[in-house]
Amino acid sequence: MKQLIIVMMLCGVAAAQNPPPDVAMLRKACTDAMNADPTFAKSIITTVDKQIDQRTIEAHQKAAADVAENRTHVIYAYGAMWIIAALFVAFLWLRQQRLKAEIALLRRDLDAAAKDGK
Repeated sequence: MKQLIIVMMLCGVAAAQNPPPDVAMLRKACTDAMNADPTFAKSIITTVDKQIDQRTIEAHQKAAADVAENRTHVIYAYGAMWIIAALFVAFLWLRQQRLKAEIALLRRDLDAAAKDGK
């Protein structure tokens, strides 16, 4: 426990000795450099656009590879869903048959009661 406290104190002292750079000053320096040379600004924009396009392409390729690699899981998932749907339909069909049988039984009881009442 004492060692942990000492390490945390040393990290705090090290962080206090290296203050973070002034972000506003760095942003102003970059803006000034881009405004001073229009070709520099254009090259930055072109580079960033290429990186974004390349990242998009790589993301699509990775997604396609993941789907191709995991297609057995997708097939299993679809199979499971079809099995669940078939079981649900079978359950509904059985329930319907029981209801029809119960209605027939009630009709017989009603007919028998009507004949006894005459």
